Amino acid sequence: MQSYDPAGARRFDYDIDWNNSMGKKEYHEPRGIMNKLTLTEFTLQDALALIQELREDVARHEQRWGEKMRAFLTQQAEKVQQVVQSAWMPSHVMGWRDQTYSSYKIRKIKNLSIKQHDIDIVTKLQSTWLAWIYRRYLKRYSAIRWIIQWIWRNGYPFYVNHVAIRLSNWKEKRWRPLTKLSEFVKKSGMQTYKLADAALVETPAPRVFPACDQDYLVSPHDRYEFPEIFVATINNAMTYGGTNLIIADGEVVCHDLYDFKRDYTSEELHGLALIDPKSGRIRWLLHDEAPEPIPVAATFVDACAPNYAHWLTEVLPRVALFCAEDRFHGVPIVVNDGLHKNIMKSLFLVAGADREIITLPIGRALFVRELYLTSVAGYVPFERRTNKLLGNSHGMFSPQAFQILRNYLDAPGKKTDDEAWPEKIFLRRNSGTRKVANASVIEKLLVDQGYVIVEPEKLMFLQQVQLFSNAKTIVGSSGAGLANIIFCPPTTEISIFISKYPDTSYWYWQNIACVSGKTVSYVLGEISDCHLGIHADFMIDLDDLVSFIDREE
Repeated sequence: MQSYDPAGARRFDYDIDWNNSMGKKEYHEPRGIMNKLTLTEFTLQDALALIQELREDVARHEQRWGEKMRAFLTQQAEKVQQVVQSAWMPSHVMGWRDQTYSSYKIRKIKNLSIKQHDIDIVTKLQSTWLAWIYRRYLKRYSAIRWIIQWIWRNGYPFYVNHVAIRLSNWKEKRWRPLTKLSEFVKKSGMQTYKLADAALVETPAPRVFPACDQDYLVSPHDRYEFPEIFVATINNAMTYGGTNLIIADGEVVCHDLYDFKRDYTSEELHGLALIDPKSGRIRWLLHDEAPEPIPVAATFVDACAPNYAHWLTEVLPRVALFCAEDRFHGVPIVVNDGLHKNIMKSLFLVAGADREIITLPIGRALFVRELYLTSVAGYVPFERRTNKLLGNSHGMFSPQAFQILRNYLDAPGKKTDDEAWPEKIFLRRNSGTRKVANASVIEKLLVDQGYVIVEPEKLMFLQQVQLFSNAKTIVGSSGAGLANIIFCPPTTEISIFISKYPDTSYWYWQNIACVSGKTVSYVLGEISDCHLGIHADFMIDLDDLVSFIDREE
């Protein structure tokens, strides 16, 4: 606004503007009536004219201020965008477009109006206000989490065994023998067909940086022998959605790598079954009153299938081994309902367009007159039943199964296009847990070293295969996208960010890498909230990272 000296000697203009830098002041000479008046000449009409002029000045300044502020905010937004590194994407995607599902033979088993939360008690509990209070206010406390887990693992079985069983169809939910597939085959005298030989897998210790953190990695083994893989034909068997357990001859059949004294299953967590590890029995809590009858099928349903890493290393290799045999050509394949489009695409590439795919929702069952059951090709426990026992598995995988899978996907990938795939990639983790807290700073540092930022979940399946097949150096934090390292050449250098925390399954990624002739290196970070355990975010020390990069170079 304008002001003037009462003596009329000087007039001052406080009309201040801001330029685009938001810091330089510009002064303007007095305008309008203030140029003409002295204090003795000032009249009522002059006062009204001054008020009008001031109103115009205010409006003009507001407009100018708004324009300058918008320009300033735009400038700052551009600076922020420069800090958040943009993710690399293929230059063109025409050769990668997926076929529509209509071009494949898919048969969806109807769920008969059964709601998910009516089957999965955990899902039902998670929708209550008590669960909201727990997640919002209580989950952060490790003691409360331990109490909740103890109540669920002990209180729910007590309720089922002594209360619920008396209020429902107890005959269907009776205790049944829990039998491993090889034992079931042996006592039934059924024929099997071998798909892969047993194999010895060497698992040397991963490199750790800084070296003083090496003691965090306690090896469960220096090597392991993966068992022979075979197909068993079981007559009049029942396969359910959401589980790899099947029912045949009044028994529940599981794969050979289950160790129920150590391994806690997804089926138990979600209230689909109760297991008594001491007696080797299971109480089957699922019951489909109208199972769908089909003459023949091969089942690959699995509780872990919706997770990309578990699908890629445990389920899809089994499918690849089965489909590689001509004698099983045309046998329909049963998988989980509702799988991600990338998972389904990988299945179509392996199974072929001519084979029928049957999708089975949780709670529904198929009664199969002739069921083909492929033995385990890879397995990592869902959770530990107890930490009191030593030597818990960090995962076991079949070298031959991985090789057969790579053979299936090698040709389709090469037929796609001539994309210039980056050789040095950093995998950005967008998940809500186990994030690197200082990831943006790390990304800038790596980009300066010639890396490109990649978000694997935004790529189509074959693009991920080709990206990892062509990469020479990979850096990323622990997450499902890292499972694509099974497609890397043996010479690829793989470095993984992971937190320092007791009982972490550090050998999981190393076991996956070793199966295909590779090894991994770890850069360990300090967790930001010890109450969240292995799922907490963590920080990577930048000095350690710089030293690590220099050493790798």
